[in-house]
Amino acid sequence: MSMEQRKAVIEKALGDKWNKLDSIIKLHYGLKPGRDAQLHLRGTMNEEYHSRIGKLFLIPGRIFGALVPYKGMAIPTEVRNWTSRGNKQAMYWHRRLFFPGKVPVIFRSKMECVGKNEIIEYVNYGMGIRLQTHAQNNALHFRSLGYVWKVGPFTLRIPNWAILGDAEIIEKAVSDRELFVDFNMVHPLFGKTFSYSGKFVIGKVIENERAKV
Repeated sequence: MSMEQRKAVIEKALGDKWNKLDSIIKLHYGLKPGRDAQLHLRGTMNEEYHSRIGKLFLIPGRIFGALVPYKGMAIPTEVRNWTSRGNKQAMYWHRRLFFPGKVPVIFRSKMECVGKNEIIEYVNYGMGIRLQTHAQNNALHFRSLGYVWKVGPFTLRIPNWAILGDAEIIEKAVSDRELFVDFNMVHPLFGKTFSYSGKFVIGKVIENERAKV
């Protein structure tokens, strides 16, 4: 495996700017594809929000395994990230949100680096969001560049405005064990469609242990 292949997904995308991130952000995104390793985070979503326009996308969103179908405050949330020997390209995500009186909402995805400062986060059936990455003030920033949908040998590109608008994600350190995540989607005509924010405590990386999917 080459030196480039040994790098984490976000490390590949950022290049030298990876070193500008706070250590806890590098810990969170430091799992290297091609190795069996996993990492757990626990925390609380301060708020999960969607607008009336955003609500129209909930059914197709859940078909593709994306979007959270409920609104709420102070939602306990668990995140599990992992990499595996079987995939030398991806970092995987498994999120569980515990809304009162509801079955836990599960949101799975995987991230792959596709070029300098660019990753794609895929959900089900080949649907993915292209994200531009950059480091600023020791925090990790993502900005959406549009969507892709892989169907067999074909890849359909979909602009931000055709779905939910422009997405921006900021992840920054709160302490040496805590991080804060802020996510917003804003449509050029309909305003904010989706958002969430929350604080998480990060665990230790568990090496040489295959995650249970």
